[in-house]
Amino acid sequence: MYKTEDFKEMVFIDIETTPAFKTYEEMCIARPGAIEHWAKKAQQHRGAEAHLAELTDAEMYIEMAALSPEFGKVRVISIGQVKFDENGVPTDPKIRSFYGDDEFTILTEFMQTSQGIFNASPDIKFVGHNIKNFDFPFLIKRALINGTPTPHQLHFQKKKPWENCLLDTYDVWKFGGWGSASLDLICDSLEIPSPKTIMKASSTGAEYWNGNLEKVKLYCEDDVKATMNVMLKLSYMQII
Repeated sequence: MYKTEDFKEMVFIDIETTPAFKTYEEMCIARPGAIEHWAKKAQQHRGAEAHLAELTDAEMYIEMAALSPEFGKVRVISIGQVKFDENGVPTDPKIRSFYGDDEFTILTEFMQTSQGIFNASPDIKFVGHNIKNFDFPFLIKRALINGTPTPHQLHFQKKKPWENCLLDTYDVWKFGGWGSASLDLICDSLEIPSPKTIMKASSTGAEYWNGNLEKVKLYCEDDVKATMNVMLKLSYMQII
């Protein structure tokens, strides 16, 4: 499906997010105006997912706030490219992570790096799983909240769907149909090592607040590597 030349124009990406505060009570103190808004959001989650029906607003915050840019924060952004040796065999990828406790710094450094990438390679594509629906909307909204400028290539609200710089493996896996799958399921189907052996996505907040940021970073980088392997496997190439 894709050739080695195509991979030169791909930057693979994944992000990890957590609730903005360690507890619901801390959010209520810091953002009293958000309490009513979170109550509405929690009710939406209860209506959409049966296993959440019995959770209180406080429990729901711990469980689901990381999925909403209005209530969560970016903790890790990992990007990387597939490299090939002289025989066209994929080698260990070069992956860089922007991470820490200061979201403003994370986002600023990432956006500046992205601008540099676009300047050097205008046709570059960011590649990731479900990045159209989650990763990039989350990043852009958090950048706006933090007052961090974004490259014009990421102003998707001004672009037609086929003009954007994103290649989403969630869409690729549809192959023209309606149904897709999680990255973990695709990896299992294609016999690709899954990063879920390190930790689960739902554990990101707990790991971060317990001081295990390095573990969260490693998990994010492994997600990037897994997405690389999906694209390699779909291209009938050797995985990393």
